[in-house]
Amino acid sequence: MVSVSRRDAILGTAGAGLSLMLPGRPAFAQESPARGGTIIASMDLQPKSLDPMNGDAPGADRYALTQMFEGLLKFDVKGNLEPSLATSWEWSEDKKSIVFKLRPGVVFHDGEPFDAAAVVANIARSTAPGSTDLRATDMADIAGADAIDPMTVRIRLKQPSGAALATLAVEAGMMCSPAALKRLGPEFGRQPVGTGPFKFVDWVGGSQIRMARNERYWRDGADGQKLPYVDALVLRIIPTTAVKMVEVKSGGVHVVDGVTPRDFEDVQANPALKLIPVPPGIAQWMSFNATKGPFVNPTLRAAVNHGIDRNVLMRGITRGFGAVTPTWIPPSDWSYDASVPAPTSDPAKVQALLKEAGQPNGFSCKISIIQRDPDTQVAQIVQAQLKQHKINLDIEILERQAWVPKILGLQHELAMGRIGVPRADPDHIFGPSFSRTATQNWSGVKDEQIFALVDKAREETDRAKRKQLYRELSTAINAGNYYAWLFFRESRHVARKELQNIVLDSAGAWQLGEAWIAKA
Repeated sequence: MVSVSRRDAILGTAGAGLSLMLPGRPAFAQESPARGGTIIASMDLQPKSLDPMNGDAPGADRYALTQMFEGLLKFDVKGNLEPSLATSWEWSEDKKSIVFKLRPGVVFHDGEPFDAAAVVANIARSTAPGSTDLRATDMADIAGADAIDPMTVRIRLKQPSGAALATLAVEAGMMCSPAALKRLGPEFGRQPVGTGPFKFVDWVGGSQIRMARNERYWRDGADGQKLPYVDALVLRIIPTTAVKMVEVKSGGVHVVDGVTPRDFEDVQANPALKLIPVPPGIAQWMSFNATKGPFVNPTLRAAVNHGIDRNVLMRGITRGFGAVTPTWIPPSDWSYDASVPAPTSDPAKVQALLKEAGQPNGFSCKISIIQRDPDTQVAQIVQAQLKQHKINLDIEILERQAWVPKILGLQHELAMGRIGVPRADPDHIFGPSFSRTATQNWSGVKDEQIFALVDKAREETDRAKRKQLYRELSTAINAGNYYAWLFFRESRHVARKELQNIVLDSAGAWQLGEAWIAKA
């Protein structure tokens, strides 16, 4: 990991922590919020859907979703649960149900009331038997919900669960208008209706998502008037870091997501810009197709895994703002365990494994990646490292919306992906990829030991026991060489200094209902 001295040079002070304002008063700092204007932000991934149950990029989708939707609970930037559409909650003695008191006076963007009936309808939808919704696996422990009275609801669990509350604070727990869901059907993902500070206007594919101020939003600002402060919000889709940096420097956008470490010092030197520390980071990984092609053979998967020098790769990409980790769990998470056995660079072992697999002279394979930074650079470094072992890696570059169905359809040989971590609960990353009902099984894993450990870790409520179960799960995944975990890198957003009061959640997604544009 990076030394304190270098981190201080970028962020300004060792004590900056997760503060969203850098030390010193920027030129646009003002104590009282300003009203009006349009915030323009950029995100590098276009959502598959604006239906919270059907997004395929958990965490990244929240850059759009949290502007329009809310759950019963929410996470603050430190990962603490806070009230949102529920004002309080209480567990039953047997830990198999939770009673929520709902916030009065909340309405959906279509004017329909938010009440216990709406919660019951949302829970019924998200837990429907045989559901193909992408986020359905996050609701695996929830059995259903009952209205106790118009503003009180009981959510029933299948068994005690260490993940249930966290689920109700992320995408799967976001409340959608039942009337709009019924009226729009599959089109809801293109015309979303929630309770959040902004309401949907339109979505130009590949370009931008526009939202307008929700005049009936329930929260008050610091000035005593209803949030949000601004009149409108535009989310532009900009996948290339260089283009994002040009736009934020010129004032074309107010805030951009997740720039790479090579831009940190440039931002710090620019008086018009500020770095925003992001609580999580990004785990970069590769998944092997274990169902067909060369990587049906676990020995070839192991050969590739031992042919990668992750420390060289991490330092080259993160410039010291990263770490090599044994899975995609980052060092900051409670479930992290550095002692999980993981493959390391070992040229002699690579040759022995190739010989064992009947490929003593090496072999050729293809990796499918998304066209974005720094995935191309990562793939090129891995390609060069594997070539030294006579493993010839061809790089296929795809748009994300072509990459996702190809990899989920297991039409690849090797794929590169990344994920924002940590999540609200470890089950939210292991469950979708490694459970029996996984909706994002990038490797085609069919391993009963792994399935059983996912279930046990999710259902356990004692954190120390859960950590041990996640260690066992990670060990089993690595033993199968289903993935090549590459490295974890820290993340920063960049904003213009006139954009004030940017609030982040525990996934690093901004919540712009509380932000304002300061006057020069």
